[in-house]
Amino acid sequence: MKKLLTLVLTGAMLLSCAVSVFADDAGLALAEGSHLKIENGIVDMIDGAITVGELKANFAGAVDVAGKADDAAVCADDVVTAGGETAKAIIWGDASKDGKITLTDATRMLQSIAKWNVAISETAADVDRSGKLNLSDVSKLMQKLAKWSDISLGNVRMVFENKALTAEHDDPTLKLSFTSMMHKVGVKELSHTGENAYKMKLARNEDESCQALLWSDTAKEGMTAELAPFVHEYGDATIDGKLEWVIYDDKVAVFTTVIRDGKLTDPQEVYTDDMPEVLLDMADSFELKGERTQHFVITVSSTKDTPVGMYKSTLTFKDAEGKAVKCANVYAYVWDFTLPDAPYSASLFGTVRNPVVSQYPDYVEHMLTMNLSSYVPPVDLLTDEGTDYMNDPRVTAFIIDGFSYVYTGDIPDDQTVALYHKVKSNPEWFKKGVFYYTDEPYADGLFQVKTTYEYLANLLGIKDLSEVRNLTPFGQSYPDAEHQAKCIDAVEFIKPYINVWVPVSMAYHKWEEGGRWTPRFVYNKYGDYTDRVEEMRARGDDIWWYVCVAPEVPYANYFNCYQGVINRLLSWQQYFNNVNGVLYYATGEYWGGISKYQFDIKNGDGTLQFPGENWGRTGPQASWRLYQIRDGFDDFDYMKIAEELVGREAVMKIVTKVSSGMLKYTEDYRVLEAARDEIVQMILDNQK
Repeated sequence: MKKLLTLVLTGAMLLSCAVSVFADDAGLALAEGSHLKIENGIVDMIDGAITVGELKANFAGAVDVAGKADDAAVCADDVVTAGGETAKAIIWGDASKDGKITLTDATRMLQSIAKWNVAISETAADVDRSGKLNLSDVSKLMQKLAKWSDISLGNVRMVFENKALTAEHDDPTLKLSFTSMMHKVGVKELSHTGENAYKMKLARNEDESCQALLWSDTAKEGMTAELAPFVHEYGDATIDGKLEWVIYDDKVAVFTTVIRDGKLTDPQEVYTDDMPEVLLDMADSFELKGERTQHFVITVSSTKDTPVGMYKSTLTFKDAEGKAVKCANVYAYVWDFTLPDAPYSASLFGTVRNPVVSQYPDYVEHMLTMNLSSYVPPVDLLTDEGTDYMNDPRVTAFIIDGFSYVYTGDIPDDQTVALYHKVKSNPEWFKKGVFYYTDEPYADGLFQVKTTYEYLANLLGIKDLSEVRNLTPFGQSYPDAEHQAKCIDAVEFIKPYINVWVPVSMAYHKWEEGGRWTPRFVYNKYGDYTDRVEEMRARGDDIWWYVCVAPEVPYANYFNCYQGVINRLLSWQQYFNNVNGVLYYATGEYWGGISKYQFDIKNGDGTLQFPGENWGRTGPQASWRLYQIRDGFDDFDYMKIAEELVGREAVMKIVTKVSSGMLKYTEDYRVLEAARDEIVQMILDNQK
């Protein structure tokens, strides 16, 4: 028995040793998840300069790289050895074989082409993989060094290609192109944008959209549209995309140019057309009207775990017989940083005034997916569901008591006290909960700010303003003749009672730049609001602003007469002015103007969500402008993340390219996109 046990143990030990030797002697076997390839005697698909340690991490077993230490650079043609197998590492572009990709490599490539006697890596120099070194390789390397987008040395990465595809049963009468989500195009604009494909760019945990434009000379019935999943460049991950149908506003005139030299342009500089407004879930089929552009919105959504890199999908349109008659590639590039669940900017939006009560939570959730918090919680905050709601990081603010569109009026005093004590028990909840008893108080209405606060303080038994968060949106006026005579304006009057400051955004338009929100006498005594607000910030107050039907054109706002870039850049102006929250009074103000016979939402003020039931859908459907607001809040996150890495001054140098004052802003969406890319690069270059 002992002999048998000894034999078994000896066999186990030998087997263990054999396995160990085999693991160390595995040869050039790649680790699971590696994107490299070993073929034709080379280690291929290395993307840019890399250290020995980083290269070793791609292998299943131990390897040697030219006898170098792990912190050394891998050079082109370095020999990788394991288990008697060898292959040369190819660092595409490293023609000079020094482990770096620089102008020196371009010089060596040119010298080699000119037949100089120089030693280079012929393989690494052939960056376009044409089979031989020529000037096109030098050109591609120079483009890469100049940081051109969509350049991959050695073609190791998927890159965007703006080329048209031919569908299996391609219909030449159908035209398809793409444009930015900020670019508002009318249905009568039948010209090609020059974009045969489109590339969206986003961080992890973000939504990003673009527009597909489809038109034909003749009407077509029974068409369908399909958006394939977005597949990662290495084929090991996918992102789902969403396709939406667009309904139009036929009563809007859009400004061609809003401001010039800080002044409103000639009112005649507008154009009238049916403009995109409502984004609907796709129906099973659709009719394409002749000589009219039909918009489709494509949205891609990343998560915190989405692998970085390029993804590609195909958008396909089919005719009534199910034949593919038009198709195009759509790309999405996911950057290597993650947006937080909690937006950096707080918000309070008056989500729909009178929805079907059972649907109200759906509308609130819809707003949260757009980075926006609602006035009134969809649940009783005193319940467990209320606790969950306050703990939701996406919720940045809610009203404890005050303005209420869902319920019939303000809550009873005993409930106010109970809610206050629950909210105050958690510091994170306290940052979110506000009292909102007065709205745009004018003249003697300012006394209500004083009396409601005094009543609240007595009810709650508080001794100091800092024990609550109290807000009121306000303009500029005097409480009465006595205060006017003493030049005591709204700001000075409400200062003891308010600690969440919410003036209309034009308060930040300075006197020296033509702003007149502050009366002259008040300006002479106290200065601009932009100066005065720093006193409130220093005492710990929150600094917000609001827009509604005011400020009017030419100030940035959420109006439908603006291009999307102006809707979106309000968030850039928010950062420029160091404002940390946004209030907006309604999202369903003009539903009464919508029916099968009409679509009349005025200038879009207070109307950002729509009831899908009007078009055979269910629940909330987004306004085209709501996507601009969503993206603006994401932009604000980008700026704040960059600020934490490099400081506010560095970020402001980029922000001012988009807006450097309340009437100093770009109307070109491409300028905003370029500035966004700069901020992204700042984040990528400086994050740990």
